[in-house]
Amino acid sequence: MLKCTLSVLLLCSFSVAVAQEAPPEQAAVEKAWMAFGKPGQEHQQLQRLVGKWSTVTTTFGPTGPSKSEGKAEFESLHGGRFVRQTFEGEMEGQKFTGTGVSGYDNAKKKFVGAWIDSMGTGIIRFEGTYDVKTNTLTETGVGSGPFGEMKWKTTTQYKSADEFLFTMFMLQGEKEMKMMEIVYSRKK
Repeated sequence: MLKCTLSVLLLCSFSVAVAQEAPPEQAAVEKAWMAFGKPGQEHQQLQRLVGKWSTVTTTFGPTGPSKSEGKAEFESLHGGRFVRQTFEGEMEGQKFTGTGVSGYDNAKKKFVGAWIDSMGTGIIRFEGTYDVKTNTLTETGVGSGPFGEMKWKTTTQYKSADEFLFTMFMLQGEKEMKMMEIVYSRKK
């Protein structure tokens, strides 16, 4: 909270300093901030997730595939700039809950996100791109694990307005190990 407050104060101080020293440049700074904060087509794309979903999760553990059912809800945040997912289900016979926030960073020109869940105490940070031809969002992520940094790859393939497939891989060097698939079906 303190970091956020300090950032806002520094931004305000910078804006005041720019306004006092170089008014023409202030307009350029304000224009850049307005463009950075304006939701666009990519943000609208994420908004299609808003709603309630049924899920079927398949995990690929050492004993073979395991299936379970669950549910998820996506909510729009901050004027359509982000979506938050709240997930409830099971993983390998254990209750599982998770929360993710996804958005599109106008400066990076990439989709970005963060994920936390009941299986760990770290935060996974993701970023990636969307392929219009395959209707697939591909992201890579980094987070901590019990043995150090862990790297991930995820794909989200939109099958229709009411169904999408999320697949998660653990990255070990150049190797991808499929960890899970989740089929999301929109609740009517």
